[in-house]
Amino acid sequence: MKGHMLIKDILQRKHFASASVIAGEDGIDRMVKWVHVFEMIEVKGNLKGGELVLSTGFGWKDDDTLFLSLLEQLIEREVSGLCIEMGSFVTSLPDEAIALADQHSFPIILFNEEVSFVEITQDIHAELINDQYEKISSLEDYSQRLNKRLLSLDNYFDILKNLQQYVNCQLVYIAKDHTIVTIPALRDKEREKTLAELSTPEGSSARWVLKQPVQVFEREFATIYLMCNRRVLGEFESLLLDRTATALAQYLLRELYTEEKRKAKETEWLIEWLQGEHTIEDIQNRLAYYKLNHTLSGGIVLTIKVNMKDQQKSNPDVTYLNMLIQNIFDQNGYYVFPVERRHLLTFILLNRKGEEDWKKRMKKGLERLRNISLLNDSSISSFHIAAGKYIKELNQLHESFTTAQETLTLQSKLPKDQHRCFYDDMHMYRLISLVHKHSNLGALVEEYLEPIIEYDQKNNTNLLETLRVYMACNGSKKETADKVFVVRQTLYHRLEKLEKLLGEDFMECEKRQVIEFALLAHEYQQAVYS
Repeated sequence: MKGHMLIKDILQRKHFASASVIAGEDGIDRMVKWVHVFEMIEVKGNLKGGELVLSTGFGWKDDDTLFLSLLEQLIEREVSGLCIEMGSFVTSLPDEAIALADQHSFPIILFNEEVSFVEITQDIHAELINDQYEKISSLEDYSQRLNKRLLSLDNYFDILKNLQQYVNCQLVYIAKDHTIVTIPALRDKEREKTLAELSTPEGSSARWVLKQPVQVFEREFATIYLMCNRRVLGEFESLLLDRTATALAQYLLRELYTEEKRKAKETEWLIEWLQGEHTIEDIQNRLAYYKLNHTLSGGIVLTIKVNMKDQQKSNPDVTYLNMLIQNIFDQNGYYVFPVERRHLLTFILLNRKGEEDWKKRMKKGLERLRNISLLNDSSISSFHIAAGKYIKELNQLHESFTTAQETLTLQSKLPKDQHRCFYDDMHMYRLISLVHKHSNLGALVEEYLEPIIEYDQKNNTNLLETLRVYMACNGSKKETADKVFVVRQTLYHRLEKLEKLLGEDFMECEKRQVIEFALLAHEYQQAVYS
């Protein structure tokens, strides 16, 4: 199989013994797809490009203007070349035509004696058809051997190497994860030069370049390039490239399936761990499988809930978010295990440093996490981050998971200024949530705060806020006045009103504790029912 028939190859055939190239000699490396006898002066849809045109000149005879028009059309149609039999209708060609052909490296070949166009077309067409048949046979053979090898291959490099050895030119493989493979391997400078060449606009490369994307489920995973400066890369190489990309897609699909199956089993085990179904021995064996040492001093579960502005859209790129979180908390002394659970992103964080500063390191990581651009994208309306109870025994991780979920639930019911990430920091709100579940929290609020709430509604005042600040300041009148932005005399007047509504003993220890609890319960109710 010769691969391609070029004009320079055709010039060596017996029917071209008397032929001479009088213009466009730089284009004799052009590939010929077919031979066409053409005697018209207007090119319509009968020439597609790549033909070698044979003509006696009958259409234009000695009309130089008509010939120049025809020549321009042939060049525009990307015809490979023009062969003219001199003598019968044409005796000479205009200098303008010679110059135009040279300018476009368009070969013009003259027969200086009578030739048989029928014999020329039969000869060349037979060669082209045989060559095409050989290509099809070779392509089928390549595909069969590739498919057989695909059953036993355990590395995509072997698929690429097989193609490179078959076509004998430079192969470049660029994956979406930025993996780059060159066969044969290139040194750094040559590699950079080649990659720069591939990034230039199509058609501007000094070499013939073919490219084929590798797609799995309509998602592009990589692109394969073939580059050659010794010969033209044509349809046959394109077909080989297509078959290789298909085989590579099948290999990647198999790998993806295997990886998804492995991840599903791993996720199932991690979920069972979060649900408290594994013994300490099971957990230690699993950690040994991950090659983690046994100096772990505890762990904590982190849960993230992302609310999208468009509910139809899925969460942001989970894979990228997992990588970011693993990187952030790894730098702060934690091993990270992501667990995908429907709309929640859950992470098991195992502490590989001391216990004394675990929370400080967690806070540092959470601060970085809040500021990453992915969670502050315009498509996200809000996000909540909740950290469960810190546990010292790894078989008690389910407690951290349960409390992380409870923290997330509490966050959704609290005003923004009361949001806290850690379950340990929820304090009174944990008790309020418990009371709310099992008793009538509204009755308690009504009993202690209703007189003030009704007074505020009737008089358009804000005594309830003054009471909350006064108790938060431990009864300090100066500090309270500063925080509610009133003068001391106004505050005295408000406190007198509070004494009338709540009783003069409202700041005594037991009653004060219940009122503070009622204030928090009121905030909780406001958030729940708003």
